[in-house]
Amino acid sequence: MHLMTYDIGTSFIKVALTKITDKIEFVGATVMGTHNTSTMNGRGVEQNADEWWDSICRGTQELLKNNGVTSDQIEGISFCSQMNGTVLVDKLGNVVRPPMIFLDRRADQEFKNYFDNGIRIHGLNVWKLLKALHHTKMVPVGAYFPIWKYKWVQKNEPEKFANVHKFLDVGDYLLHKTTGRFVRTEDSAFCTALNDCREGHSGWSHTMAKAYGIDEQHLPEIVQNTDIVGRLSAEVAEQMGLKEGTPVIAGAGDVSMVAIGCGNTQKNLTSIYCGTSGSVCTVVNREIQLPDVMMISIKGPNPSQKYLYGELETAGKCFAWARQLIGKIDNTQYSYEECAMMISKASPGARGLLFTPFLHGCKTPFENGQIRSTLSGIELETSRGDLLRAVVEGICFHFRWLLECQASKCKISDTIRFAGGLARLNVLGQILADITGHTIETVKHPQYVGALGASAIAAIGLGKLKFEDIHNYIEISNTYTPNPENHEIYNKLYKKFLNKVKSDRKFFNE
Repeated sequence: MHLMTYDIGTSFIKVALTKITDKIEFVGATVMGTHNTSTMNGRGVEQNADEWWDSICRGTQELLKNNGVTSDQIEGISFCSQMNGTVLVDKLGNVVRPPMIFLDRRADQEFKNYFDNGIRIHGLNVWKLLKALHHTKMVPVGAYFPIWKYKWVQKNEPEKFANVHKFLDVGDYLLHKTTGRFVRTEDSAFCTALNDCREGHSGWSHTMAKAYGIDEQHLPEIVQNTDIVGRLSAEVAEQMGLKEGTPVIAGAGDVSMVAIGCGNTQKNLTSIYCGTSGSVCTVVNREIQLPDVMMISIKGPNPSQKYLYGELETAGKCFAWARQLIGKIDNTQYSYEECAMMISKASPGARGLLFTPFLHGCKTPFENGQIRSTLSGIELETSRGDLLRAVVEGICFHFRWLLECQASKCKISDTIRFAGGLARLNVLGQILADITGHTIETVKHPQYVGALGASAIAAIGLGKLKFEDIHNYIEISNTYTPNPENHEIYNKLYKKFLNKVKSDRKFFNE
């Protein structure tokens, strides 16, 4: 059985072709670039919905052609999508304004207007905090949350807002594009902080919609992640190069899809993702809210499981910045392999160079849209390799911090699955093992892990797989064990990292 899946990321749209046998077999992929548009001095970050669709259609046609597969062989499609976007559409499903993605923080005032008053805990109105937890098990703590961006449009662009018919996320928009139905997947609905999660309840929370000032008519039907939402019409199928009637399985956001694509479908298994953004995710079987470190367990495709995750907004983006920076020095575009070689030659600790990975603020374990990256300890002998290694170490220090936050509240796995574009660098897998003290397993084709997760969910939706099968269907390419000597070095540097972040928080808050 062949499946076509789409990973809608921040920097790329990856179209992947897989085959379900005794494993989820990766056949091929095409990668299409996306473009962010920054507005409002970088606080607003938007993408182009037409570009998403054009990339999906061109990527699908190219992939079929390159792999000698016909549209008749594709038995289903599904999506893995970036989350916490705000896509406002009219009655025809056309966007009323450019989609605002998760990096968008322009709605800081809307967030503060609601929570920044009265008796507070962790900077939030305690009664409003408790009310949100009671009704939805989710607290929208930060300007990047979809409802605040919705409120920003309502206040600042009333003419556009008047045309809004439905309030969607990125994956939900693409489900409408392919099926004609206005829906939100279960995890997408949960992340709005409007999903009624009280025992014995479901659907949308009338109480919280009223509290936040959200028009309930803008909230679509909620579907399960493994549901067949619809089938491709003749017109859409022609645009994509697929067969009319091809089933469209709902799919999910990248948090749960990455975990599933890593094979983590059992309780207390942990994964780390390092793409443009980064995350640490542990599978749990209960609701967990950690407002002190801005973490929460969210819903996903398996109704019996939830996904406790912490996010680093700019993980691979920090590496891309450093790679571009060193290239400007001598007008050279260094390949990933060349960068990996330079990192390998630099010593652990990068000659005392310390980097904090906050190029666009921080979400967890603290929320601060104003903090920015710092690079300290530069000396005359600092090399390109030192700079690259310091950036990678800073990213991994932050991953360790997120792991420790999760480990304080639930069991995490001793062996951690690692995926994302940067997981292709062997040196990064070893540094991650040395810094965290955990054995690291890199999944095969780590840059396509979201698409592999979407394939697994599509296969389940079509009745070809069960959740308990997935762990054994995902292949591992490399395993890294901690070097005790390096781990001791990093234990000392990790304390310096935490102290630097602490001082930087004070500096950027002044």
